[in-house]
Amino acid sequence: MLEKIFKRPIYYIASLVFIALGLGYFAACLTQPFIGIELKNNGGQWLVVTSDPSGEGYRSGIRVGDEILKINGEDAGSYRFVQKWGEAEGASTIEFKRPVVLTDQTVTITPQPVLLTVLREIPLLILGFIFLFLGFMTWYKRPFLEQARILFWMNWAFGLAIVLAHASSRCLLLARELEYITFSLAPVFLIVFISVFPFYNQNRLNNFGRKIVTVLFSLILVLTVLQSLGLVQLISLIKKMPLLNMIIGILFALWNLGVLVKLPKNQPGKNEAYIILLGMGIGFLPFVLLSALPMIFNLEQLVYSQVSSLFISAIPISLYYVIINKYLPDSRRLYAAALSYIGAASILSLIVFLALFFLQILPTIRLEYYTALLLFTLLFIVCFHLIRIGISKLLERSNLSPGKQAFKQKMADLNENLASPLAEGRMLDEIVKNLGIDGIFVIIENAQVGCLKKAAGRFKESFKELEELEDVFHRNQRIDLEAKMMPDDCPAGIYIPFISHDAACGIFFGRRSSRIKFEQSELPFFTLLAGQLEHQILMSQVIGKLTKEIHFMTKSSGRSYRRKMELQGITNALFRKVEQKRKLLTDEICAGPLQWSMDLSRWLKYLKKECPADDKTLKVIAYLQERAEDLNYELNCMVNDLGPPILTHLGLVPAVQWLCQEIMTEELSLISLEISRLGQQNRFKEDVEVTAYRFLQEGIMNSVRHSRSNMQTVRMTLNETWLELTVSDSGRGFDTGQIENWLLTGTHFGLVEMKERIEGLGGELQIISGINRGTTLKALIPVFS
Repeated sequence: MLEKIFKRPIYYIASLVFIALGLGYFAACLTQPFIGIELKNNGGQWLVVTSDPSGEGYRSGIRVGDEILKINGEDAGSYRFVQKWGEAEGASTIEFKRPVVLTDQTVTITPQPVLLTVLREIPLLILGFIFLFLGFMTWYKRPFLEQARILFWMNWAFGLAIVLAHASSRCLLLARELEYITFSLAPVFLIVFISVFPFYNQNRLNNFGRKIVTVLFSLILVLTVLQSLGLVQLISLIKKMPLLNMIIGILFALWNLGVLVKLPKNQPGKNEAYIILLGMGIGFLPFVLLSALPMIFNLEQLVYSQVSSLFISAIPISLYYVIINKYLPDSRRLYAAALSYIGAASILSLIVFLALFFLQILPTIRLEYYTALLLFTLLFIVCFHLIRIGISKLLERSNLSPGKQAFKQKMADLNENLASPLAEGRMLDEIVKNLGIDGIFVIIENAQVGCLKKAAGRFKESFKELEELEDVFHRNQRIDLEAKMMPDDCPAGIYIPFISHDAACGIFFGRRSSRIKFEQSELPFFTLLAGQLEHQILMSQVIGKLTKEIHFMTKSSGRSYRRKMELQGITNALFRKVEQKRKLLTDEICAGPLQWSMDLSRWLKYLKKECPADDKTLKVIAYLQERAEDLNYELNCMVNDLGPPILTHLGLVPAVQWLCQEIMTEELSLISLEISRLGQQNRFKEDVEVTAYRFLQEGIMNSVRHSRSNMQTVRMTLNETWLELTVSDSGRGFDTGQIENWLLTGTHFGLVEMKERIEGLGGELQIISGINRGTTLKALIPVFS
């Protein structure tokens, strides 16, 4: 649905609108002083209920409980911002009276110097643009991901609400209305985002939460518009509802992430969920506890909302990092670091707080002072940590960075186990299991043993990945003998080459489960383990026999693979030749007989209309005209059967939609077409589109003709690099055990041809059926290489 509504240009337009609004309101804030007082009508008197210490009203001496008499020379109740939002923003002069003083006072509001205003306003502006920038870059780098598109709009709403925060406090034109609307819209995108990332989890509770925040957003939108037009007076309620909607969205998102952390540890979504949960905790927790909840329950805020809002930057940073990066740091280490920093900040801030109190710099012990000091201490520690990381990077080459104690223990245990006479396969499996990696691949090559290869984990079943790793080994053999971290697009995470016993050795360690990165400090330990492993394999008594057998098996497998590829290439070439012949025949029919037939129809119509003739001649002309139209129809059907032009010009989705409509018209059958994450703008290679179209055409027609079911369901889904196509019905079905006989006898050649085509593209065809249990044809076709 999002692909149809939000085309590519809308993302650029939305970004430009954001920048224009942000810079425009920021420039307006520089010339508009912040008054910071809120008023409430009490028996005809407008009393001050809030006086922000950072506002010009407080600096001018206006306090809570004072009565505001006039604003800019007119009665307070007549001032437009008082009527609209109960605030005195935009005032240049304010006349007020204290409760115990009989005389009135008039103060003149003077704006602060521009430099001070810029320093005060710039943090939230930068924070808002961080949201926009990270959301835009996520979409720009991953435009095909639904999660990236949702994150863009969520960041856009969050960022715009943050940018408008200062402008709305000054009651600038439509700033408050836009802030409430965008801030209450962000939770909708938040729940939708967490429902599809890091794992698709469209359950009932998620749908219920999305409905709740959507309804609240609609209610806030209506009330905000009515309040802006002066039709209702619900200022306090409207201010609290966006915060309440945000808290509800956060709770549902946290619940969803809590469910995902129960996934098995080898699932990437588990580690991603932990990292997102940490980012949301750092970002939302200070804002909710210190700002949102006090505002909802009319309590005094512990710190200014601008301070607690700065922590929200952790949210877009963490989401951007998780989506963009394929391999992530271990979330357990992140949590350990976060807890240690919070504990250190708590102790350090408490010590400083007590010292300031005993030195009488702080007048009293108040939670507000300690909380503010704690937040600034955390910011200081984070900055210190970033500086420390930069310095540690400079010291990595000198091997001064210590490794983890737990990881050292694992390495020691593995080296001890390797000293015992274990079989090579068992050794490799033990390494994979104890280190929590997904595979290991060992190559040893010299004149005596030939080429010895050992694999464990996922490398046992991935021939293509092994070929890629072998290519890395042969490229660097005896040239580059430095252990290294492999790039993200390589199947292995660490590669350790060395020369030992006149043998060239290369050991590849696969990546960790849940997409967790290796650390540079762990490289020396893997090097030690690799040396011990290589020594154990070379000293094995059966190395000669294993080398010969593996060498023979490798050659046989290579020959078989090459033969299979040659046969597959011939098959693919034949299919392409058939399609070319069909296309050529289609062009010839369109350029020749079809044009002549259409021209004949036009001339017969002209002859019937313009040339006088008797009834008998007119009947002959009408008969010829009817035959010419039949000929046009038959030629068009032949053209569409051979290869519909709509597939070439418009793409797969429009062609399939047209195909379903034509079949429903001709066969009186009902076809349900479901398309997911695939739009009309998606185009693929010609072989992919033709094969996908032929598969759906063959599957639908087989169901219509043989299943005795008048209803078919067609599904098209784009899953990362695979195009998933399904045709199913609830008809009489058949025995799938007969498929092998079809391949031998040549019956049902259409399905056999489809199987060959799909497998020729590297895909897979699945047929699920049973007598009186319906039939489901499913094709998986790779669309990206």
